[in-house]
Amino acid sequence: MKNFVRLIGPSLMILIGLQLLESVVITFVLFYSWLLAMPLIDKAFPRERVQVTKQAVILGLGSGLLFFLFIFGGLKWLHTYLLNIGELRTLLMEWGFSGPGEIGLVLVLLLANPILEELYWRGYVYEKLRANGKAIYTILITASFYTLYHLLSVIPIFQGGSSVAAILPVLIAGLFWGYTREKTGSIVAAMIGHILGDLGIVTSYWFIIR
Repeated sequence: MKNFVRLIGPSLMILIGLQLLESVVITFVLFYSWLLAMPLIDKAFPRERVQVTKQAVILGLGSGLLFFLFIFGGLKWLHTYLLNIGELRTLLMEWGFSGPGEIGLVLVLLLANPILEELYWRGYVYEKLRANGKAIYTILITASFYTLYHLLSVIPIFQGGSSVAAILPVLIAGLFWGYTREKTGSIVAAMIGHILGDLGIVTSYWFIIR
């Protein structure tokens, strides 16, 4: 039961903040508070998993560059089919993703988001599940619940069924980062790859949507 709460909690925060309260700022506060609070309350913050090795850096940079090119290149090429830019700009304004705080929100997405998500998913939650399960099970479960709240985030953004296609890279990334976590024993590769992947999202927002 405790593991289920750990798995579903981030999705509930996104659901409350983004879907019910319709505020990016409130969503960030709820979501990141959960990611920080759970490991701290449990006294299981995965500091020992932040091990910088040559293998982790290479895996992180290589995967991150691929995800960046896939996200930014894909949206640059297909955004006219996947997005209604006018409606999306209106939606982001309604969510509070505009005005003086815009730079701050972008920096949170680019810096805090990948670090805290990896500490939580490939660090804290991975440790809890791996203690009583096989690697493949742990990788699949963490990647699936990691993908779930991204689906909640992109449903209002992408047109029609394209939201399902939009989260496939998230699932693939979650699976790969789980693999690197198992292979290297560290979350550094996942952090580096995640930062570059989120840079692709921020770049797409800045040069395509904004």
